[in-house]
This record gives sequence, structure tokens and C-alpha cells, in this order.
Amino acid sequence: MHNTLIIDDEQSVHQAIRSLVDWASLGLCEPQSACNGVQALELMERLQPAIVFVDMNMPMMDGVTFLSKATERFPDAQFIVVSGYDSFDFARAAIRYNVLDYLLKPIDVDELLAALGKALPHLPQRPRESRLPADVAAEIRAYIDAHYSEDINLDKIADKFYFSREYVSRIFRAQYGCAVYEYIQQVRMEHALKLLQNKKLSLQTIADCLGYSSADYFSKAFRRFYGISPRDYKNRNAP
Repeated sequence: MHNTLIIDDEQSVHQAIRSLVDWASLGLCEPQSACNGVQALELMERLQPAIVFVDMNMPMMDGVTFLSKATERFPDAQFIVVSGYDSFDFARAAIRYNVLDYLLKPIDVDELLAALGKALPHLPQRPRESRLPADVAAEIRAYIDAHYSEDINLDKIADKFYFSREYVSRIFRAQYGCAVYEYIQQVRMEHALKLLQNKKLSLQTIADCLGYSSADYFSKAFRRFYGISPRDYKNRNAP
């Protein structure tokens, strides 16, 4: 289990991040807390966290200064900014220090899970023989949640995680009761319903956002899944 850390002077942010994620299913310990960068640097020496959530506007040491120190001292940690400010200077600093993602408050659960999905493949891996199948399946699920809009399939996921496609397929079905391709489709279809609420988006644009090669391919997949064409659904439900 990898350690995680939240650095923020707002207790509500700590509570939100903790409550929105099933940490154990991702092979992560529930995050510990620091209220400022000075405290966080001391805590990181002991914890050696794999993932660190950091606010940019903190007392005693701002986020930019913290990142400059922390990324040098802990090069293997993955940093995710959580900020109440959509600031160009903060965003530029995040890019400079290779921050994995930049989330705005209030925290959106989908964006949080997507950020974690980006972090998990970069974490130091335990020996393959000691990794629990449930942990691997959880990492695969988080990866799909973050990359459903890309051209992903079982073969590419198996290559990504350095396992055979048969092994990936078996452990994923055992953990979640469905095939990998079925879960990819489920995630895409759930997002499709949200996108179809927007009348301004064309079916081709929606198809692109969901990782489908064409609007026709998307329409066929949507009809098979929901029993109605996306155009008809859009006409009935878009405001």
C-alpha cells in the first residue's frame, strides 16, 4: 500500500478528498494531513508518500516554494495541485515542476479519480509476483476511468501493465463481474448521456470525446447499449 498526503489549510478539503475515493481498492493508504508546506516537508521524510495533493495558497510556505523543494527532495512522488485559484502563475509553476494534474476546488469526484488514474501507473511497483490481483484490477479500472476517451482496448491495457491479456481479462472479470471491453463501453456510455444533454455538441464531437472513431460507430454502440439512438435521446432530453 502506498502512502498519500494532503497539504491544505482548509479541513473541508481534506475531508472531501478522503471521502470521495475508495483508497484501499487502488492500493493506497487513506491520505494523511498537513496544513502547510513546512509541516508537509517534515512529514514526507517519514511517510515517503507516493501521491501528494498540494494547495497553492498556504500559510508559511506557498505551493510554488513547496513544489520547488519537494520535487527535488522527493523525485519519485507524484504531485497533484488542488487550488481555489485558476491562476496562470500557479499553472505555469505546476508545469515547471511536472505536476501530474491541476484540480480546482470544489473537488469533482470524476476529475479526482482521473488524476489518480494518471498517477497510479507511475508509482513504484512492488514485485509482480507479490501484487494482489485485486490491486492490479483496481489500477486497470482507474486507468480506464482516466483514459476512456482514448483508443484503448484489452491488448493495449495488457501491454501498459505488463501482463498477458488473458490474465488481465480474468482478474478484471473476477473483481468487477464484467469484461474489460464491457467496462470501457459502460464508462463511455455513462459519459455519453452527460454530453448529449448539450444541444450544441454534434454527434461527431461527442464521438471524439468518447474515443470512438466516427459518429456512426458511436451511434451504433449507443443504440445497442440503451435501445435508442443518440439523436433521439438528445432530442428528448437536451434542454
